[in-house]
Order: sequence, then structure tokens, then C-alpha cells
Amino acid sequence: MVLTPSTKGSFLAGIGFWTLLWLAVAKLDEIAACFRLRRWLSTDKCLAWVNRHKALTLLGTECGNYGTHGIANPLGVTFALGGTLVNAIVICVLVPLRSRVRALLSRSSLH
Repeated sequence: MVLTPSTKGSFLAGIGFWTLLWLAVAKLDEIAACFRLRRWLSTDKCLAWVNRHKALTLLGTECGNYGTHGIANPLGVTFALGGTLVNAIVICVLVPLRSRVRALLSRSSLH
């Protein structure tokens, strides 16, 4: 595979796009407050669900990723690969790490 400037840019765009989406999930409380949806939307509830259903979340994000950008266009594939990298890191590393840190902090504040 030849990494042209277009493929590198497409890969970085995929990383940027999915990073932006995950940051929006991290700010879900503020977004819900703007639309008066606090009762139904919560960052903690959403990320707890993601932590409990890692495989389903990864499968869903990848279906959306490749379903939107396809597999026929090489630039779409490299865009999706950038998103795959971000999704795997967030779902399998960052969300569980956040959960563990929050659990440790809540235990230490109880003692």
C-alpha cells in the first residue's frame, strides 16, 4: 500500500472526526442541558453502558463507520481506519480506565 498525502490526510481526518464524536459524548451532560434532555441523557450512563457492552459498541461504531464511508473508495477506507483506531482505543482502553479511576476515587473518599 502506497501512503500518498491523500491517504494520510484521510486517515488523520478519520482520527479527528471520531475524536470529535467521543469528545461530544464526554460533554453529553452539557449538550443535554442545552436541549433540556438531562432526564434522558447522561455522560456517566452512556459511558457505563459502553464499558459494559464493549464489543457491541465497537461493532456499532464500525458498522456506522464503514457503512457511511464504504469499502470501495480507498480514501473512504483510510478514513474509516483512522476512526477504527480511535474507537478501539476509546472503547477498550480509555472508557475502562475512566471507570476504574472513578471507582478508586469513590472508594478512597469513603474511607
